[in-house]
Amino acid sequence: MKPEERTVRNTIIRYRSFRYALVLEGIAVGAISGAVVVAFRYLIGCTDTLLHRILAYGQANHWFIPVWFAILAVAALIVTLLLKWDPLISGSGIPQIEGEIMGELDQRWWRVLAAKLGGGILSLGCGLSLGREGPSIQLGAMAAKGFSRLTKRVKTEEKVLITCGASAGLSAAFNAPIAGILFSLEEVHKHISPELVLSSMAASITSDFVSRNVFGLKPVFTFHITHMMPLSTYGHVLILGALIGLMGVLTT
Repeated sequence: MKPEERTVRNTIIRYRSFRYALVLEGIAVGAISGAVVVAFRYLIGCTDTLLHRILAYGQANHWFIPVWFAILAVAALIVTLLLKWDPLISGSGIPQIEGEIMGELDQRWWRVLAAKLGGGILSLGCGLSLGREGPSIQLGAMAAKGFSRLTKRVKTEEKVLITCGASAGLSAAFNAPIAGILFSLEEVHKHISPELVLSSMAASITSDFVSRNVFGLKPVFTFHITHMMPLSTYGHVLILGALIGLMGVLTT
Protein backbone atom coordinates (compact mmCIF):
# COMPACT_ATOMS: atom_id res chain seq x y z
CA MET A 1 0.00 0.00 0.00
CA LYS A 2 1.32 3.42 -0.97
CA PRO A 3 1.97 6.00 1.79
CA GLU A 4 -0.74 8.28 0.39
CA GLU A 5 -3.30 5.47 0.44
CA ARG A 6 -2.28 4.51 3.96
CA THR A 7 -2.73 8.10 5.15
CA VAL A 8 -6.21 8.34 3.61
CA ARG A 9 -7.18 4.97 5.09
CA ASN A 10 -6.00 5.97 8.57
CA THR A 11 -7.91 9.25 8.33
CA ILE A 12 -11.14 7.41 7.43
CA ILE A 13 -10.65 4.95 10.30
CA ARG A 14 -10.03 7.78 12.77
CA TYR A 15 -13.12 9.61 11.53
CA ARG A 16 -15.33 6.54 11.95
CA SER A 17 -13.94 5.76 15.39
CA PHE A 18 -14.42 9.42 16.35
CA ARG A 19 -18.14 9.15 15.59
CA TYR A 20 -18.49 6.04 17.74
CA ALA A 21 -16.39 7.60 20.50
CA LEU A 22 -18.65 10.66 20.57
CA VAL A 23 -21.71 8.47 21.12
CA LEU A 24 -20.02 6.66 24.01
CA GLU A 25 -18.87 9.97 25.46
CA GLY A 26 -22.41 11.28 25.05
CA ILE A 27 -23.67 8.40 27.18
CA ALA A 28 -21.06 9.17 29.84
CA VAL A 29 -21.92 12.88 29.77
CA GLY A 30 -25.62 12.04 29.99
CA ALA A 31 -25.04 9.96 33.11
CA ILE A 32 -22.85 12.60 34.79
CA SER A 33 -24.94 15.64 33.84
CA GLY A 34 -28.12 13.74 34.63
CA ALA A 35 -26.84 12.91 38.11
CA VAL A 36 -25.92 16.57 38.75
CA VAL A 37 -29.32 17.88 37.62
CA VAL A 38 -31.18 15.13 39.49
CA ALA A 39 -29.36 16.20 42.66
CA PHE A 40 -30.36 19.80 41.89
CA ARG A 41 -34.01 18.79 41.41
CA TYR A 42 -34.01 16.76 44.61
CA LEU A 43 -32.54 19.60 46.68
CA ILE A 44 -35.02 22.05 45.14
CA GLY A 45 -37.86 19.75 46.20
CA CYS A 46 -36.49 19.57 49.73
CA THR A 47 -36.13 23.35 50.01
CA ASP A 48 -39.61 23.87 48.58
CA THR A 49 -41.11 21.57 51.21
CA LEU A 50 -39.12 23.34 53.92
CA LEU A 51 -40.25 26.75 52.62
CA HIS A 52 -43.93 25.81 52.84
CA ARG A 53 -43.44 24.58 56.41
CA ILE A 54 -41.65 27.80 57.37
CA LEU A 55 -44.39 29.97 55.85
CA ALA A 56 -47.08 27.95 57.62
CA TYR A 57 -45.19 28.32 60.90
CA GLY A 58 -44.84 32.07 60.32
CA GLN A 59 -48.59 32.43 59.80
CA ALA A 60 -49.26 30.75 63.13
CA ASN A 61 -46.38 32.45 64.99
CA HIS A 62 -46.02 36.09 63.99
CA TRP A 63 -42.90 36.56 66.10
CA PHE A 64 -41.04 34.40 63.57
CA ILE A 65 -41.60 36.87 60.71
CA PRO A 66 -38.65 39.17 61.64
CA VAL A 67 -36.47 36.08 62.01
CA TRP A 68 -37.47 34.93 58.54
CA PHE A 69 -36.59 38.33 57.06
CA ALA A 70 -33.19 38.10 58.74
CA ILE A 71 -32.70 34.67 57.17
CA LEU A 72 -33.63 36.12 53.77
CA ALA A 73 -31.07 38.90 54.23
CA VAL A 74 -28.33 36.39 55.05
CA ALA A 75 -29.29 34.27 52.04
CA ALA A 76 -29.21 37.35 49.79
CA LEU A 77 -25.75 38.19 51.11
CA ILE A 78 -24.49 34.68 50.38
CA VAL A 79 -25.90 34.76 46.83
CA THR A 80 -24.26 38.18 46.29
CA LEU A 81 -20.91 36.78 47.42
CA LEU A 82 -21.33 33.82 45.07
CA LEU A 83 -22.03 36.23 42.20
CA LYS A 84 -18.86 38.16 43.02
CA TRP A 85 -16.91 34.91 43.20
CA ASP A 86 -18.12 33.90 39.74
CA PRO A 87 -20.25 36.47 37.84
CA LEU A 88 -20.96 33.93 35.08
CA ILE A 89 -23.56 32.18 37.25
CA SER A 90 -25.92 35.15 36.92
CA GLY A 91 -29.19 34.86 35.02
CA SER A 92 -30.42 31.68 33.44
CA GLY A 93 -26.98 30.57 32.29
CA ILE A 94 -28.06 29.84 28.72
CA PRO A 95 -26.27 32.87 27.16
CA GLN A 96 -23.09 31.78 28.94
CA ILE A 97 -23.30 28.35 27.33
CA GLU A 98 -23.85 29.92 23.92
CA GLY A 99 -20.79 32.11 24.51
CA GLU A 100 -18.81 29.02 25.50
CA ILE A 101 -19.75 27.26 22.26
CA MET A 102 -18.81 30.34 20.19
CA GLY A 103 -15.45 30.55 21.94
CA GLU A 104 -16.13 33.93 23.56
CA LEU A 105 -16.24 32.63 27.15
CA ASP A 106 -14.17 30.16 29.12
CA GLN A 107 -16.08 29.31 32.28
CA ARG A 108 -14.37 27.59 35.17
CA TRP A 109 -16.57 24.55 35.27
CA TRP A 110 -15.97 23.59 38.90
CA ARG A 111 -16.70 27.10 40.16
CA VAL A 112 -19.87 27.38 38.10
CA LEU A 113 -21.07 23.99 39.35
CA ALA A 114 -20.51 24.88 42.99
CA ALA A 115 -21.80 28.47 42.81
CA LYS A 116 -24.78 27.78 40.55
CA LEU A 117 -25.87 24.81 42.63
CA GLY A 118 -25.58 26.67 45.92
CA GLY A 119 -26.98 29.97 44.66
CA GLY A 120 -29.86 28.34 42.83
CA ILE A 121 -30.93 26.28 45.83
CA LEU A 122 -30.69 29.29 48.15
CA SER A 123 -32.69 31.50 45.78
CA LEU A 124 -35.42 28.93 45.21
CA GLY A 125 -35.44 27.99 48.87
CA CYS A 126 -36.16 31.60 49.79
CA GLY A 127 -39.12 31.76 47.44
CA LEU A 128 -37.55 33.76 44.62
CA SER A 129 -38.89 33.30 41.11
CA LEU A 130 -36.22 31.20 39.42
CA GLY A 131 -37.06 28.38 37.06
CA ARG A 132 -34.91 25.28 36.88
CA GLU A 133 -34.58 25.21 33.08
CA GLY A 134 -31.66 27.64 32.75
CA PRO A 135 -29.72 26.48 35.81
CA SER A 136 -30.16 22.83 34.80
CA ILE A 137 -28.82 23.55 31.31
CA GLN A 138 -25.79 25.40 32.65
CA LEU A 139 -25.13 22.73 35.29
CA GLY A 140 -25.36 19.96 32.71
CA ALA A 141 -23.08 21.79 30.29
CA MET A 142 -20.47 22.53 32.96
CA ALA A 143 -20.53 18.93 34.16
CA ALA A 144 -19.83 17.97 30.54
CA LYS A 145 -17.00 20.49 30.34
CA GLY A 146 -15.52 19.03 33.51
CA PHE A 147 -15.65 15.56 31.94
CA SER A 148 -13.97 16.96 28.82
CA ARG A 149 -11.18 18.66 30.75
CA LEU A 150 -10.52 15.69 33.02
CA THR A 151 -10.32 13.33 30.03
CA LYS A 152 -8.28 15.89 28.03
CA ARG A 153 -10.54 16.16 25.00
CA VAL A 154 -9.67 18.51 22.12
CA LYS A 155 -11.52 21.83 21.82
CA THR A 156 -13.82 20.76 18.98
CA GLU A 157 -14.80 17.63 20.86
CA GLU A 158 -15.32 19.64 24.03
CA LYS A 159 -17.87 21.89 22.32
CA VAL A 160 -19.83 18.83 21.21
CA LEU A 161 -19.75 17.45 24.75
CA ILE A 162 -20.91 20.78 26.20
CA THR A 163 -23.85 20.67 23.81
CA CYS A 164 -24.54 17.12 24.98
CA GLY A 165 -24.42 18.32 28.58
CA ALA A 166 -26.92 21.09 27.87
CA SER A 167 -29.22 18.57 26.21
CA ALA A 168 -28.86 16.19 29.16
CA GLY A 169 -29.51 18.99 31.65
CA LEU A 170 -32.82 19.99 30.10
CA SER A 171 -33.80 16.34 29.67
CA ALA A 172 -33.21 15.56 33.34
CA ALA A 173 -34.91 18.76 34.50
CA PHE A 174 -38.26 17.99 32.87
CA ASN A 175 -38.07 14.31 31.83
CA ALA A 176 -38.11 15.58 28.24
CA PRO A 177 -35.35 13.97 26.14
CA ILE A 178 -36.71 15.16 22.78
CA ALA A 179 -36.98 18.75 24.02
CA GLY A 180 -33.41 18.53 25.30
CA ILE A 181 -32.11 17.37 21.93
CA LEU A 182 -33.97 20.01 19.92
CA PHE A 183 -33.06 22.82 22.32
CA SER A 184 -29.35 22.03 22.32
CA LEU A 185 -29.18 21.78 18.53
CA GLU A 186 -31.29 24.85 17.72
CA GLU A 187 -30.45 27.23 20.56
CA VAL A 188 -27.06 26.22 21.94
CA HIS A 189 -24.96 24.84 19.10
CA LYS A 190 -26.91 26.27 16.13
CA HIS A 191 -25.29 23.69 13.88
CA ILE A 192 -26.46 20.21 12.99
CA SER A 193 -24.26 17.27 12.03
CA PRO A 194 -24.76 13.50 12.30
CA GLU A 195 -22.14 13.26 15.05
CA LEU A 196 -23.74 16.04 17.07
CA VAL A 197 -27.25 14.63 16.71
CA LEU A 198 -26.23 11.10 17.71
CA SER A 199 -24.14 12.18 20.69
CA SER A 200 -26.85 14.60 21.90
CA MET A 201 -29.47 11.87 21.59
CA ALA A 202 -27.28 9.48 23.57
CA ALA A 203 -26.72 12.08 26.31
CA SER A 204 -30.35 13.17 26.50
CA ILE A 205 -31.77 9.65 26.62
CA THR A 206 -29.22 8.53 29.21
CA SER A 207 -29.96 11.58 31.35
CA ASP A 208 -33.69 10.91 31.10
CA PHE A 209 -33.06 7.30 32.17
CA VAL A 210 -31.19 8.51 35.26
CA SER A 211 -33.94 11.01 36.10
CA ARG A 212 -36.77 8.50 35.69
CA ASN A 213 -35.02 5.98 37.90
CA VAL A 214 -34.93 8.57 40.69
CA PHE A 215 -38.21 10.46 40.26
CA GLY A 216 -40.26 7.82 38.46
CA LEU A 217 -42.45 8.12 35.37
CA LYS A 218 -44.77 10.78 36.76
CA PRO A 219 -44.81 13.82 34.43
CA VAL A 220 -43.45 17.12 35.72
CA PHE A 221 -46.47 19.04 34.42
CA THR A 222 -49.92 17.43 34.44
CA PHE A 223 -52.75 18.76 32.28
CA HIS A 224 -56.33 17.54 32.60
CA ILE A 225 -58.34 17.85 29.39
CA THR A 226 -62.01 18.16 30.26
CA HIS A 227 -63.35 18.20 26.70
CA MET A 228 -62.06 18.02 23.15
CA MET A 229 -61.75 21.09 20.96
CA PRO A 230 -64.10 21.17 17.97
CA LEU A 231 -62.45 21.28 14.56
CA SER A 232 -63.99 24.69 13.85
CA THR A 233 -61.73 26.29 16.50
CA TYR A 234 -58.43 25.03 15.06
CA GLY A 235 -58.15 28.13 12.89
CA HIS A 236 -58.24 30.28 16.02
CA VAL A 237 -55.36 28.24 17.44
CA LEU A 238 -53.26 28.98 14.33
CA ILE A 239 -53.95 32.70 14.67
CA LEU A 240 -53.08 32.55 18.38
CA GLY A 241 -49.80 30.80 17.57
CA ALA A 242 -48.90 33.47 15.00
CA LEU A 243 -49.67 36.28 17.48
CA ILE A 244 -47.63 34.66 20.24
CA GLY A 245 -44.73 34.16 17.83
CA LEU A 246 -44.90 37.84 16.82
CA MET A 247 -44.91 38.91 20.48
CA GLY A 248 -41.89 36.71 21.10
CA VAL A 249 -39.99 38.34 18.24
CA LEU A 250 -40.88 41.84 19.44
CA THR A 251 -39.82 41.18 23.03
CA THR A 252 -36.46 39.52 22.27
